[in-house]
Amino acid sequence: VRAYQPGEDVRMIDWRVTARAGTPFVRQFIEERDLHVVLLVDVSGSARFGPGERSPQEVAREIAAALAFAAARHNDRVSLVLVSDRVEHFVPTGSGRRHVFHLLTDLISHTPQRRGTDLSAGLHWLGDTLLGRATIFVISDFIQSSAESPLRDALMRVASVHDLVAVRLLTAATLELPDVGWVEMNDPESGRRVMFDSGQQKVREEYHRRALRAQADTAALL
Repeated sequence: VRAYQPGEDVRMIDWRVTARAGTPFVRQFIEERDLHVVLLVDVSGSARFGPGERSPQEVAREIAAALAFAAARHNDRVSLVLVSDRVEHFVPTGSGRRHVFHLLTDLISHTPQRRGTDLSAGLHWLGDTLLGRATIFVISDFIQSSAESPLRDALMRVASVHDLVAVRLLTAATLELPDVGWVEMNDPESGRRVMFDSGQQKVREEYHRRALRAQADTAALL
């Protein structure tokens, strides 16, 4: 309760307090915040690949850290799920800066056991595990090594109950192939190796076309 201010709605006056104090007081309601933030982070092989100074994995860690500290600042609960083609690690729900530091230490020090990607495994696990409503951030490049339909079903299932936010990691190299002549590349998830001539314009154009189509499919899915 607080002192009544002229012009305020008289229906908000707390008459018991007013009678005891001899001067009008009103009730002021404060909305309770008890949010549960879940960070689902992709730790598959493709997240560890990328030219330049930082890999998608490093960017994902920075995003997760920003979200975790934001949750701590608002006294919200936060948990962490690391996913490749299975759930690799889980940090249970907690709150406060000490918990965030523990969560981020696990995120940075974790060594992925698998290289493939199946985000639906983590989403289905959350759907079976979470009690109550949560805000789930999925931080991933959304490059799937499995069929698309299981991911669509998992996203729809989780989004029907929880607030679901997709954070898609995208590097320039994902869309454009540099002209550097003959190169040998290794698929970070399947381990398959391939050699091709990136100096050919047709090769670069085909790569760009397929990359754009993949990104459009992901956008449509989300």
